[in-house]
Amino acid sequence: MFQNAIETAGGTGFNTGTICTDSNIYRCNDDLFEIIEYVEAGKPFPKGPFGNGKGNTSWKKITLATDGNRKTVDGQRTTV
Repeated sequence: MFQNAIETAGGTGFNTGTICTDSNIYRCNDDLFEIIEYVEAGKPFPKGPFGNGKGNTSWKKITLATDGNRKTVDGQRTTV
């Protein structure tokens, strides 16, 4: 319950390697990109693609409280 309160309050999120406890859609971002990914319960949060995929990052659960009522996402295709 405390963990859920942090997520919805815009807390720091879950660091790379932390085991996910709630299957859901999460996001991480830097100054230029926002990455949205489904993370399954029991799996570790992946490294962010920033810095050639070696970047430790913070993943935040996408909820109405943290992401507003946004209905669209701008997509970008990249190669690594």
